[in-house]
Amino acid sequence: MRYRVTLCLFIAFFSHLLYAADEPPSGAQSFERCATCHLATGEGIPGAFPPLKGRIADIAASAEGRAYLIAVVNTGLMGSITVEGIPYMGVMPAQGAGYDADGIRDALNYAVQTLDAGKVKPQWQPFTSGEVETVVNAEVTTSSTENARLRQALLSKYSELQ
Repeated sequence: MRYRVTLCLFIAFFSHLLYAADEPPSGAQSFERCATCHLATGEGIPGAFPPLKGRIADIAASAEGRAYLIAVVNTGLMGSITVEGIPYMGVMPAQGAGYDADGIRDALNYAVQTLDAGKVKPQWQPFTSGEVETVVNAEVTTSSTENARLRQALLSKYSELQ
């Protein structure tokens, strides 16, 4: 199990080297780095990597949830979390160094619109590069530990996201 986590972290960290520098990645290509751990289906690996499918559209439905998702992709997440009753203890590495605002936007839009298509609310608006830049440049996205606190605040307001 430890080797699988280490391998996933290694691949996630260096996956930006796999993309051609002269062609912009599509949403599916941007999500490939996420899929290394959360799987191409977004179902995750119970106990190792939490699922995105079945949850990400609900999280992306509020302003706080959207900011949280952007912050987690940008600066990672560290600490113990429980998702759907399953505990996860680990580190999601920061992806901001390998993604620009468009890459974060594309990965999140793909995850919501493709992996969680059945849960997207009619009033949902896709993430924009400007929205990503605003969150990335805000003080609240400084660390993976701070993102864990953002998650707790989000869950206290929207307990159904647990």
